Amino acid sequence: MGRKEMDVKDMVDNMGYCGLICTLCHEAYKCAGCKSDNNCCGKHLSEKGCFQFDCCIKKGIKGCWECKDSPCDKDMFSEYHDIRNRTFVKVAKNEGIEKLVKYVVRNQKNGIVYGWNKDYDNLGNEEAVMDLLHNG
Repeated sequence: MGRKEMDVKDMVDNMGYCGLICTLCHEAYKCAGCKSDNNCCGKHLSEKGCFQFDCCIKKGIKGCWECKDSPCDKDMFSEYHDIRNRTFVKVAKNEGIEKLVKYVVRNQKNGIVYGWNKDYDNLGNEEAVMDLLHNG
């Protein structure tokens, strides 16, 4: 499966439980996302599995942004993982998942790259990620 440009609705529908935009993942050429039958996310396939995936399935929710306790401090949202995930879920929870995707799409068009170890990563704090999302 090759990476293809998708519209906002498709990207929203394919949003990972943890708030990552599976369509824009560096693995998208071979994986249709964590909500698909061919979920090949490394976190999901790891020995421990993905806490966010399992928790959302158990709670019957579309993603962590629908959970009253999110973002929690587990797995993808731990202090040892990149702060992008926590920030993205907060934006989706507070502003809506469509707004989050629109920010990312707008920023992509302006040269801000989404993906593992790209422009939203390694910024140091959630405020910096939030600023980049909102202001490009």
